[in-house]
Amino acid sequence: MHLLWELRYSGAEVMVYDAKEYFESRGLQGAILARGPEFGPYAPTLARAGYPVEHLPARRNLGSFIELYRYLRQHPADVVHLHLEGLFIWHCLAIRLAFPKARIVHTHHDVYFQYGPYLRLKRSFHRWLATRVLDVRHVAIGESVQTVEREHFHNPTTIVYNWIDENEFRPPTPEQAAAARQEIGIAPDAFVVLTVGTCNDKKCHNEIFDAVARVKDRLPNLVFLHRGTGENLPQERAYVQKLGIEQHVVFLDYIDYLPKVFWASDGFIFSSHWEGLGNVILQAIACKVPVILYQGWGMNDFRPENPAENYGFWINPDTERFDEALLAMHAMKQDGRLEDWREKAFAFYRKKFSAKKSLTRMADQYLL
Repeated sequence: MHLLWELRYSGAEVMVYDAKEYFESRGLQGAILARGPEFGPYAPTLARAGYPVEHLPARRNLGSFIELYRYLRQHPADVVHLHLEGLFIWHCLAIRLAFPKARIVHTHHDVYFQYGPYLRLKRSFHRWLATRVLDVRHVAIGESVQTVEREHFHNPTTIVYNWIDENEFRPPTPEQAAAARQEIGIAPDAFVVLTVGTCNDKKCHNEIFDAVARVKDRLPNLVFLHRGTGENLPQERAYVQKLGIEQHVVFLDYIDYLPKVFWASDGFIFSSHWEGLGNVILQAIACKVPVILYQGWGMNDFRPENPAENYGFWINPDTERFDEALLAMHAMKQDGRLEDWREKAFAFYRKKFSAKKSLTRMADQYLL
């Protein structure tokens, strides 16, 4: 049983969707319980995939967790995979009381370095209690998350990298790349940089819009392809109009086959200052798309240790802007050097990440 918050098109939910066939091959039959205040727009997709999906909103009171305990007793599970940070210890207590012998696995999907001293101490105690008393296994999705858990919360974790559907996100043929641009309405000779992500404050999309406004006169064929929805989308559209860069920005609220946006792109740009381990970056490099990222938690997990394997730019958010990276990547496309970075991006994906390895490691957390 997977316990998630609101069911949205984001990392944890999509990985649960993608894992269904493999988990079933290991004898694992899954169910999903959403604990957020809203069920979430991805719930029907998970249900169509064959998961039993139910909604039991969490509240900050004892009655809510008595309700959860009673629900669990009526829906027995051998393994409970907890994907939540909020109300974490109370979920662990309810699960352990309902299922004294069940395996509990908790995945840390993000870095929580921003907690103040009191909250850090409180969460450290909760992690200790979960591990030592409630026998919870802790999983980190990458090196950044593992480091923050160890250094800020004294919490040892096992790394299981995020996984993506490698049958979908793969390098395109030249014909597929050309067709993707034609379908989206992008000129064959355009220089296309892509971002994919929810429109919210954390993603900082305005920092990309500002860079586009500053370099547009030097890169007249620049197209910023923006795929995403969210609460900030209306403000982002208005900001693009304010900057006068409408002809350089393509908003794609929806596309029927997401790999097409990667196939149509020359580079992937991501403006979050931190992440756990961004699935969209995994998708980009699996499609042979070089990157422009900020330096920081999560993004540094994609940076090769050997400079000879480099396939992108890592920008210092305190001292640098995206401008120079955009100009340099454009120049690399013009003289053919970007093709080498495409190959290196895909080589790094194959070297470090593997859906099969990650799925195997996760199933082992459940079963071994």
